[in-house]
Amino acid sequence: MSLSVATIATGISNLSITGVTVKDMSGIPDQVNASRDCPILFPHPDQFLSGSNGEPATSAATFGAPADRAWIFYRTYKYVYLHAPVGAGRGISEHYLGMSNNADAIQTALTLLDLTSVDVRNINISDFAVLSDPSGSQFYGFNLTLVLREWINP
Repeated sequence: MSLSVATIATGISNLSITGVTVKDMSGIPDQVNASRDCPILFPHPDQFLSGSNGEPATSAATFGAPADRAWIFYRTYKYVYLHAPVGAGRGISEHYLGMSNNADAIQTALTLLDLTSVDVRNINISDFAVLSDPSGSQFYGFNLTLVLREWINP
């Protein structure tokens, strides 16, 4: 397998998360329509792939011709979760239960990510806060950071 951000983003977008719309890289919205799209999870428009480092695997497969060597990469993917527009209800605390339930569902689904030569190493949910969609509209939501271990044998 070779490294493929597109394969990973597609795999994540294909996860079944009840009540949450999950988008692929090609589905990053220019503007979120609250009544149609929320709750929504999509790749961060500015910081989707925010870190990557690789090293040879520590096994006999690290010796020999370059095409026979195994490598392990740790890459960080960032997603945005928007739950409801600011102004819906009496404040963010009114959405805590729904946001918490969806955070749990998202994290559970990510633990089941089944892609060849890819392991989930860390899932981090940021504080619940006011975030903006790509157009600048404000929503209650959180950022999700996902660290994946990707094994390749070029």
